[in-house]
Amino acid sequence: MKVIRFLSILLIAFSIPIILLTYDMTGFWQISMESEQHKQTELSQIEQNKKELEEGFKVFQEAYDEELAAYKKNILKQWGEFRDASPPVWVSYEKSGNVRRTVNFKTGQVQVEIIINKDTGIDPVKVKLDKAVYRLMNSTEKEAYETDVVANRVEHRLSRFGDILQKGEMSNERLFSMNDLLSLKINHDGYIKVWASAENVAVTNIIKSAKQDKDIVRVSFKIPHSIHKKAVKYAAVVKAAAEKEKISDELIYAIMETESSFNPMAKSHVPAYGLMQIVPRTAGKDATNYLYGKAKILAPSFLYKPENNITIGAAYLHVLHYKYMGRVKNKESRMYCAIAAYNTGASNVAKAFVDRASFNEAIPEINKLSPLEVYEKLKNFLPRKETRNYIEKVSKRMAKYL
Repeated sequence: MKVIRFLSILLIAFSIPIILLTYDMTGFWQISMESEQHKQTELSQIEQNKKELEEGFKVFQEAYDEELAAYKKNILKQWGEFRDASPPVWVSYEKSGNVRRTVNFKTGQVQVEIIINKDTGIDPVKVKLDKAVYRLMNSTEKEAYETDVVANRVEHRLSRFGDILQKGEMSNERLFSMNDLLSLKINHDGYIKVWASAENVAVTNIIKSAKQDKDIVRVSFKIPHSIHKKAVKYAAVVKAAAEKEKISDELIYAIMETESSFNPMAKSHVPAYGLMQIVPRTAGKDATNYLYGKAKILAPSFLYKPENNITIGAAYLHVLHYKYMGRVKNKESRMYCAIAAYNTGASNVAKAFVDRASFNEAIPEINKLSPLEVYEKLKNFLPRKETRNYIEKVSKRMAKYL
């Protein structure tokens, strides 16, 4: 009997650790399975986000191409010609369609034009023209955005992308300063008061239209032009962005001047938008991934807003400087490479050093060179002439903002 009792106790003693071990192993496998499921869910979400993002960029490009083509067709029908914008030159048509405004932010030259029937009396047209000049010179950022028909239509078509689409709210900030308006002197009686201190005389003339039965009445004038005054307008935002991203103020200013001549409504055919000419699919994608931990599609309304544009541009410079170019040892050499990459991408920068689109392979070659030698290589051997000129322009312009 004692033997049986002893064996029973022994069996119980051995059973408890086995039960506990079995329980621990069950718990372990359960936790492992849950962890694996969680990991798979995360990977699935990342893959889904990536797929949605790529679809969004595809829709963006298709929408832009289609809406631009439709808009051109409409303008050609009315004007017989389509004047395209470039980053330094803002071209807008009023909603009525018969008033065209062109502002060159690089030179300060402005044209306001009205297309009319050939038999229209000139005097009432001059009054309309003066009013159109007045409206232009009092334009706000919000009003300027509303005249960008293509951007508005593209944004509407992108609205289904929800959380991955970042929109902006345009402000009622003046596009031009009050001093720009007060400096203007119209050379005929009209809506705008002739100021005693006015320095810029607006010249009105009639030019031949591309349409046979039409004429164009044009008023031309120049607004005060000072790069430094334009730069000062964005000083607070630039300073904050430069400090946050550990890059220099003067680099941001020099890129803004080179990209857009400080035109907040700048756009190019890529499309790229705003002061620092952000391309949503490249710079926008990298910058938002860095800033928000998740890449987003940046809508035109977001990028036309100066504060947003500068923030994204500075963030992209940070990514170029500290991620893509991070293994370039010399800080100045790294900056030159980042400037070139801002215009053409890191892989094209590599071609100036190793004749291959691999920046990783280019790094050892770059690290053998002095900053001046790196600059000369970029200036002379980058694949595109545009980028060779770009590196020189930005580098020289930085000195203006020290």
